[in-house]
Amino acid sequence: MRITVLACCLALASPALAEEALATKPPKPFSVVAMPIPVSNPAIGNGLAVAALGIYTRDQADPPWITAVGGMYSDTHSWAVAVGQQANLRNDTVRLTLGGGGGDFHLDFYGVGAGAGARNRAIPIEQQAAGLLAEALFQVRPHTYVGVRYRGVAVKTTLELSEIPFPDLQLPKFELDSALSSLGLAAEYDSRDSEFGPRKGAYATAQFLVASKTLGSDFDYNRFELAANAYHALSDKAVVAGRLALCDSGDGAPFYDLCMFGQNNDLRGYDPGRYRDHTLASVQVEYRRDLFWRFGAVAFAGVGGVAPSFDKLGKLLPAAGVGLRFKASKTHRVNASFDVAFAEDSQAFYFYIGEAF
Repeated sequence: MRITVLACCLALASPALAEEALATKPPKPFSVVAMPIPVSNPAIGNGLAVAALGIYTRDQADPPWITAVGGMYSDTHSWAVAVGQQANLRNDTVRLTLGGGGGDFHLDFYGVGAGAGARNRAIPIEQQAAGLLAEALFQVRPHTYVGVRYRGVAVKTTLELSEIPFPDLQLPKFELDSALSSLGLAAEYDSRDSEFGPRKGAYATAQFLVASKTLGSDFDYNRFELAANAYHALSDKAVVAGRLALCDSGDGAPFYDLCMFGQNNDLRGYDPGRYRDHTLASVQVEYRRDLFWRFGAVAFAGVGGVAPSFDKLGKLLPAAGVGLRFKASKTHRVNASFDVAFAEDSQAFYFYIGEAF
């Protein structure tokens, strides 16, 4: 798994939890929030994550800073621990993020390419991973931030089969115990009316990272990611949201840093890592509707694909589903979410805080 530990870390450091705490109690110089979060993930199974957040203000003109620690354990004996820090400086014109963690993950490896995913035959692998993420963004114009990002990951992979059913499932030995170190540019555009339950506006992020042996990496390659979300209110109770996601992980990338579905909710319904390759593209649309009291519902659909390059994208994979929402914070529109997603020949359940995008 590419940087599951870092994704977990950033999720635990989500400002949604901090804002919820501040919305229910008078502001304090320092507040602590701890809560359990159920985990339901097709890759690592079912379990429980526990997060503890420290929320405090260094300057009244800035949003609160957040320090987070957390851990996760699932019924596949996968586990992770993480710590993260988010800081906002100079009236939110500087945004700093730092996170790190480690874990042990028991996963399925399907191979590389759309054909390997369609075959739907996997081998069990174990991955011990540790990672670090650091980002600094600076406001260059209204709603727009530009800066730098560093990402480092060390992964040790063990195959849990003595015989490999297909030759293409045999992983290169030099990738089994390896590390990557990458540095590059990051950008963010945010015109949403709410960070956690937007009804209008747009949110886009982009990163271009270069992994290099001069940085201590075992691999030399470039990686580009773009995600763009748009929101439009149809009425006081209904919103339609759309998402475009693109990824390109260049030649020389290890198997665990290829583009894959299942990590960023880009195509719900497929096992994480089942479809992976050097490029990925997907589009989604979601209809969100308030029902009664604090309950709401969503319906979503999307298509996407993976390929060696964008010009070789062929058959697109469909996915669709429905979800239930419970508004944990009416003030900040923070939802507890449960989704059921159906893919071409699989289905999956998801429980998380906030929206899919």
